[in-house]
Amino acid sequence: MTLQQQHGVPTNRSTLKGGAWFPYVIGKLAPLEWWSYQESISDVKQEEYQSDSSYQLARQNTWEFPRFCFAMFRPSLESIHALLNAVNDYEGGVAWVMHDDCIGAWKAKPTGQGMVRLPYTMSKEEIEKHNESLRQPPDATFIEKAVADISVFCSYLENRLGLTERDPQQFDPRWLTAEGLAQSKGEFEDFVEPGTWSVFLARDPDTYAKTFKPTSPVDRSVGMSFGMFSGEELFKELGVEWKSSNGEEAGAALVVPGFPLLSRLSDITSDATYQPDEVAQLLSEILRAQQIAKGRRSIRALDNLIRVARWAAKLNVGIYFGGV
Repeated sequence: MTLQQQHGVPTNRSTLKGGAWFPYVIGKLAPLEWWSYQESISDVKQEEYQSDSSYQLARQNTWEFPRFCFAMFRPSLESIHALLNAVNDYEGGVAWVMHDDCIGAWKAKPTGQGMVRLPYTMSKEEIEKHNESLRQPPDATFIEKAVADISVFCSYLENRLGLTERDPQQFDPRWLTAEGLAQSKGEFEDFVEPGTWSVFLARDPDTYAKTFKPTSPVDRSVGMSFGMFSGEELFKELGVEWKSSNGEEAGAALVVPGFPLLSRLSDITSDATYQPDEVAQLLSEILRAQQIAKGRRSIRALDNLIRVARWAAKLNVGIYFGGV
């Protein structure tokens, strides 16, 4: 199954079997831009992944089968939280856990990270021993049991999330153009598209950077961002270069000539802030960059940046980008 083929999801509920239940039900929350269902390590195929790094990470996980991995196209934060809570609350034939864009079967819920409510307290050593036992490759009997539980589990999700009357949404690759992205959501509609940067709109972004507390009644976080690879592609297209203020290599920094405000986002290891009176110029730079960038990742990063800047302008606030 290629990435292109995976854009489609099953639509006939009466014919669903095994892993086909997952895209049918999860696709009702938001269009599935990508998905993969696997019952063993042999099902992990490189051509099904968007990058070599994601493929290698999937290969390293030898214990979580069957599993359904997916990327929803711009889902709401509310739908993500509802799905997480529903998965965590399920009690059925096997334990299902959602993390790292996957829903996978486990012999029991792993402890820690708020995933389960334990009836008793375990020591750190007991917790690690418990979790390590869960990281052993599942045997054929467990996989068969988990596959048999999928229809029950997905029917539970469908009812819990109020999706019984909805149809699965189909992803359209044309949404990934600049025009398609701009039209995919309302101008001031928040959605989850995580990236390397955390984004917060604050009246006083410098103070927020120190306290991580709102600085005005209209301050708010937003779910849209862009990742490291998107940033690298974007700044390369814009002609990023190393520049030193004192002529010494040790003090050099990445700078995009002609884009002084965007240049602040060229280093993902440092925070970047924009004052309310800088937002208009930032938006102007982003719109100019949009006329230059042609790469798929660049186009998507710029669409998110445009939305962030316009929202900041509407609220008359600045922007805080939290680096890693």
